[in-house]
Amino acid sequence: MLVVLASVALAGRAAAQDSTAAVLARARAHYDRLEIEQALPLFRQVTSPQWTAPVTPTQRAEAFKYIGATFVIMGQRDSGVVYFQAALARDPFTDLDARTFTPAQTAAFAAARQTTFAVGARPIVATRVSLRTDQVHFTIVTTHSADILARLSRADSSLAFVILQGGNDGVRDVAWDGLGPGGRIVPPGRYALDVVATSRLLSIPDSVRVYFDLRVETPPLEDTLRALPPDTLLPEHRSQSGARGDLGKGLAIAGGVLLLSRGLRNDRLSTGSDARPVIVASAAALTGVVAFLRGRAHSRIDANIAANRRVLTTHDSTNAAIRTRNADRLARPVLVIAPARAGAP
Repeated sequence: MLVVLASVALAGRAAAQDSTAAVLARARAHYDRLEIEQALPLFRQVTSPQWTAPVTPTQRAEAFKYIGATFVIMGQRDSGVVYFQAALARDPFTDLDARTFTPAQTAAFAAARQTTFAVGARPIVATRVSLRTDQVHFTIVTTHSADILARLSRADSSLAFVILQGGNDGVRDVAWDGLGPGGRIVPPGRYALDVVATSRLLSIPDSVRVYFDLRVETPPLEDTLRALPPDTLLPEHRSQSGARGDLGKGLAIAGGVLLLSRGLRNDRLSTGSDARPVIVASAAALTGVVAFLRGRAHSRIDANIAANRRVLTTHDSTNAAIRTRNADRLARPVLVIAPARAGAP
């Protein structure tokens, strides 16, 4: 008696220590080998309220699905439909692969879909979406034909908008362009995807909500070229010092001629005014002025001016292209999506 009790206790403890995934794997292996008597207790173990290991709704739905499939094989179709209904209620994405299950099983499962209504949304997975080339994708499902409304809302504000409204039957991909009302990119924060559906067959409503966090990343921007330093450009005019020197020389000669003509004048010998010094001085002054004006008129260096214009044009066009690319990047950011706890914002 003691040995039997010890064996039962050890067996119970070992079973409790088994993970749900391990038990389901053993049960599926028995089922695939058509060892129904060994598979059914293991599937029932996972669905039992006394099962102490952690179990997800998807795992529980899988166990109910295989129990239903087993009952159909055993000729108990109605019981199989009931268990299929239980699987769909826990995970509306539950399905039977026609390549693996018999026509009788798939027919019973189709009947369960028509008599059970549920809506589901797959958990959000971490992803990065460039709005330049892609969209954000959500996957939803209804067990049969229904009217649905899918809406996004920001948890800490009144921002809310519809991304899908209409009919649905089965699994559906819902694409979102990352824009909110007014065509603006939505601000970062925690968002909720709410899907509300009403069965067209049973007039039964159902809803589901999943949370996700959203960040907006802008691709790195390019720096524009700095302004060109003055010493980068070539001189465009010759120095004016030579022209000013020529003017000074002409004026100096004119002045000297006038001074000398006055110093050498002999009033007693002079019988009249002599205009030659004035003429010489005027000619010298005029020569200086002409040289000055000629130097200024020919001070431009056309080759340097053309070279500088090419450099400035290249500089400005490069900056214009950089500003255009930066504006395009700002207009098409990257959305970073991460799953969030299905709780408070």
